[in-house]
Amino acid sequence: MADLARAVVVDASVAAKWHLADEEGADRALLLLDRFAFGQTALVAPGQIRYEVPSAITVATLGRAPRLTTTQGKQAVEKFLALRLQTFSDEDLILAAYSLVHQHRCAFYDALYLALAQRLDIPFVTADAKLYRAIGHLPHVLWIGDYS
Repeated sequence: MADLARAVVVDASVAAKWHLADEEGADRALLLLDRFAFGQTALVAPGQIRYEVPSAITVATLGRAPRLTTTQGKQAVEKFLALRLQTFSDEDLILAAYSLVHQHRCAFYDALYLALAQRLDIPFVTADAKLYRAIGHLPHVLWIGDYS
């Protein structure tokens, strides 16, 4: 169980940057990951992060000019899963997210991250610009570029 006093909720937009270092904000995302690796912070997320990040990595292996080879992509997925982030998946989180969707006009999957941050009373770090525009005014929400 993570030390929630020093925990941060991270979404897939942040976690994907750990493996896609060419993205804007990757330096801040990697700083957060380093702090996790050195035990300075705990990282938590709703359970769907285990699917969202591998999906983003997979997309980076496709197309005419893939950013990662299929081998690099598989290694990135394995590395992500090996982090063993503490995840939460329960009915109360789902119901809280449902309400947040209607309050803030954000996607349901995004609202799960916000609901978790509110439940645990800890910061939520995102690199999703559209989501940040919708909820960045809330006290738990932090833009990845502002993370230090």
